[in-house]
Amino acid sequence: MQSPSTQLANRPTPAQDPGRAVHFCRARDGTRLAFAKTGSGPPILRAAHWMSHLTFDWDSPIWRHWMRELSRRNQLVRYDERCNGLSQRHVADVSFDTMVSDLECVVEAAGLDRFTLLGLSQSCAVSIAYAIRHPEKVSGMILYGGYVKGWRARGDPGEIATREAVSTLMRESWGKSNPMFRQAFCSMFIPGATHEHFAWMDDLMRRTVLPDDAWRLQTAFSVIDVSELLEKVRVPTLVLHAREDNVAPVESGRTMAAGIPGASFLELESQNHILLEGEPAFDEFVAHVRAFVAGTAGS
Repeated sequence: MQSPSTQLANRPTPAQDPGRAVHFCRARDGTRLAFAKTGSGPPILRAAHWMSHLTFDWDSPIWRHWMRELSRRNQLVRYDERCNGLSQRHVADVSFDTMVSDLECVVEAAGLDRFTLLGLSQSCAVSIAYAIRHPEKVSGMILYGGYVKGWRARGDPGEIATREAVSTLMRESWGKSNPMFRQAFCSMFIPGATHEHFAWMDDLMRRTVLPDDAWRLQTAFSVIDVSELLEKVRVPTLVLHAREDNVAPVESGRTMAAGIPGASFLELESQNHILLEGEPAFDEFVAHVRAFVAGTAGS
């Protein structure tokens, strides 16, 4: 099989301006992965998390402020996770190792030499595994809202029972016209959401991932366990976490930072797993990211 770089097919999306063009490459198993670059400056690569859509996210108040601010002084590289957004749907393999491999393929296809690696939620674990494999590529790593172990791997019977019930509802109710389940799901991720946010999140969920894929991805995330990898990280690391996060408890962030040699840990005053535009926690997040990138970009 050809390497991802030789398979790269740069195909701009006509509706987008050239700065928001979408490109495609192939993963090692042939899966089509969509990625995009915006801005200029020291590169930041955002490791893929679920419920992203490279073009729709620019219009959405859920994510557009993230891309705008992270592209303001840097080149931001994003890609849609397999089964999400503009990447290929209905893919059989959604294992953790494959997600790490997909990150490797995007790095090669995007022509990145050295960059800051940004992990959000479950992509924090993927970022950790990548940084251990390729420390020469990673000038620094920023981890927000992540966890060392997925909900099943944590082994709490009450949490497992609750999450299994949510997973069943996800498979049965995700794609239905009645938004009740999706609104409840949104409330878990963004307790501070307005009616506008609820409406956009509802649309985002339906656009980005199909019900069965959502269930399969959540099942895959549940067994993530990078506890034995933390001590092997050898790149500068900043860990940030919302203090009242309902998706990944703040203790998960503390545990992650404590296990990574030399990592810094910062708590942000927010209930939101996805920080919203205008809340002080998002401004604080951006300030810390910029300072960290500036301090590590030349290392």
